[in-house]
Amino acid sequence: MSENTSPQHEQHAPTAPVQPAPQQPYAPQPMLESEARMWSMLIHVVAAGAMVLSAGFLGFVVPLVLWLIYRERSALVDFHGKQNLNLQITVLVSGAAAFIVGLLLLGVGLFVTLPLWGLYALYALIISIVAGVKAHGGQYYKVPLIIPFVR
Repeated sequence: MSENTSPQHEQHAPTAPVQPAPQQPYAPQPMLESEARMWSMLIHVVAAGAMVLSAGFLGFVVPLVLWLIYRERSALVDFHGKQNLNLQITVLVSGAAAFIVGLLLLGVGLFVTLPLWGLYALYALIISIVAGVKAHGGQYYKVPLIIPFVR
């Protein structure tokens, strides 16, 4: 071989670049039944605690956050999240309505509407605990006396 000649190379067929496998859309993993029961119960019980600590105004935050996180992983959590979220929104709407109606009745109506709203808020607290117990048992308990805002 002389200095002017190039070394002999083997000729290879060009190879196509390796393509990564197509990405599957994110699919949440289903929950175990015991895990779904626990989260369903916590939606109700922690919402009741938040309702007490915030005088009824932040009770909707807990079921909303937990429902948004776990609703696709369990039908039980989805159902109970919607039930408690509807309960908490109903408490807020009825409280605002009680206040407005009380003011429209020249302030005297507040002596009627606010105690009625307080009774409904107490009902919401008690029914949240009842629904939490039912959720822990794996039952699809439909909370009575709520407005179905979230379906």
